[in-house]
Amino acid sequence: MAESRHSAFEHLRFAQREGARRLIADGMAWLVFELPVSAYDRRAGPSLVFESDDTMRRVRTFPPNWRELSDADLWALSWTR
Repeated sequence: MAESRHSAFEHLRFAQREGARRLIADGMAWLVFELPVSAYDRRAGPSLVFESDDTMRRVRTFPPNWRELSDADLWALSWTR
């Protein structure tokens, strides 16, 4: 069961990466994209994902206009919960 949850999340994540916003911060390239509500997520809410080659952060509370934020404001948002 855990494997199917993992693969469902990975499939959704890879699909959402296509329209990701690109961000350079701390000398690293990041993809920023929104994951919709998933049946497998016990918190039942969308997430804003910040993903680099070796790190992934999920932000649960974010403004609907996150794509319009400046790079600095978007990066600051990545440090919130």
